[in-house]
Amino acid sequence: MLQTAADPTARTRTDPCKITVRGKDGAELVFEVNRNDMLLKAAIEQGIDYPHNCRVGVCGTCKTRLVNGRVSPMVDLALSPLTNEQIEAGFVLACQAKVRTDLVLEAKLGGGAMLPVKTVPARVLRWHKLPGEVIDLRLALETPVPFNAGQYCTIAESGSFTRRSYSYYDTPAADGSGASEIGFLVKRLPGGKFSEWLFAEDRSGVKFWVEGPFGVMGVDDFDRDGLCVAGGTGLSPILSIVGDRLRKSKTAKFTIVFGVRTAKDIFANDRLNALLAEGGDRVRLVTILSHEPAGSSWTGPRGLVTAALDETLGIDYAQTAAFICGNLGMVEAVEKRLIGLGVQADRIHADKFVPSGTP
Repeated sequence: MLQTAADPTARTRTDPCKITVRGKDGAELVFEVNRNDMLLKAAIEQGIDYPHNCRVGVCGTCKTRLVNGRVSPMVDLALSPLTNEQIEAGFVLACQAKVRTDLVLEAKLGGGAMLPVKTVPARVLRWHKLPGEVIDLRLALETPVPFNAGQYCTIAESGSFTRRSYSYYDTPAADGSGASEIGFLVKRLPGGKFSEWLFAEDRSGVKFWVEGPFGVMGVDDFDRDGLCVAGGTGLSPILSIVGDRLRKSKTAKFTIVFGVRTAKDIFANDRLNALLAEGGDRVRLVTILSHEPAGSSWTGPRGLVTAALDETLGIDYAQTAAFICGNLGMVEAVEKRLIGLGVQADRIHADKFVPSGTP
């Protein structure tokens, strides 16, 4: 069971703790972190390829079994993505686990090529309004930074303390070289400090700071067919993932289910059309509208994205890798639906967008 350190000095001590991580293949990785450091943050800072995505205790990607030692959870486990059974078995979230003692852990490391996190200056190269109150924001980086498909970074206007995380929509360079330009799809959120500021006027030329990359969105099984479900600007990492996999596999096929409210909210048609042209018969797009007015000229499917996920989609769910990106409720509903259709849980890769609030 997860325990909290009884040592009354544990809150202030910063002496090193030995961390031993065991993989399912029997391999072990040993490293040190300072007592009272957050486990995931300390591992990433040392270049350790620890599974993670959201880093705020929501997605569950960093779940880790605590075999021995003590940590302090920084989030109420009852509100975490861990099941009661996982909590009873000693699982914790590495992103929310403050190290109190030496630890022995079980986790799946090495899911992909670990890229160093960098903080670099940038400026707005393009600010373009799209339908559905979405901005296509493109930044020019002073120093090229490599990233993997499906990853994200944090951005902030130079001089501002307001930072937000967004997924790259670009396909990474085939040779792994760094990108000198990066692009994002930013949805206007009423009351959101950053998005309201961004939408207020053309921000071309404005200086930014960019930190990243972060996250892991399924970097194996490149030849496996993929089902990609995007809600709104969850399309951004999907564009990156599909573009990357088309290059890495000569056989894999992809079905993209893209959900927005109405036909007037459909955005990024240029990028979707370019992806469809690149993939040919290997890429199929299904756009579904949840709030399209009755009697309109729309002839495509209607409803929530889950309504498009059934046997008529023509997918071998048992053999499919799934990529789901969007708001938390949508992603969880799709995960449940896909498991019911036969998709294996370890082949479901999810990016759950969590609002950062208005401050």
